[in-house]
Amino acid sequence: MIGGDGVFKRPREKIFEAYIGDNKEKLFKIAYVYLKNKDDAMDVIHESIVKAYNKLGNIKDLDNIDSWFIRLMINTAIDYIRKNSRTVLVEDKDMEVLINKSKVQGDGFNLLIENLNEELRLIIILKYFHGYKIREISEILNLKESQVKNKIHKALKLLRKEFQEE
Repeated sequence: MIGGDGVFKRPREKIFEAYIGDNKEKLFKIAYVYLKNKDDAMDVIHESIVKAYNKLGNIKDLDNIDSWFIRLMINTAIDYIRKNSRTVLVEDKDMEVLINKSKVQGDGFNLLIENLNEELRLIIILKYFHGYKIREISEILNLKESQVKNKIHKALKLLRKEFQEE
């Protein structure tokens, strides 16, 4: 297949482009968890796509493209935060619904989940709203499976406590 710039596209590039197209909403939500700002999240996604495109040859198994790209994007987000070294303040207008599932009604749950630290919030979002398995989350976040399980337990305990206080 010939790309827009007249260069033949290899299968890896086609798979990567399809992955990005199919997952853009999920990728935005994950970036937003870290950056709490639409524009910064989009900047990190674009920077991550460029980095990933240049490193496509390094990925051994394209079946793992999801965890590989999310890990790259999280690292890019962390670097972005360090570079800009500013405190990210969340304003009411920026508080968006991170998880748009019909089984969760109202903004109450989203406000509860917002109170979790970044890592716990991301684990809960990946596990319960994107359907990742514990093994996949451990690969994405470079944690042991037992650590992921413990963090899920901790997050759920905190959410239960907050929910009961509401």
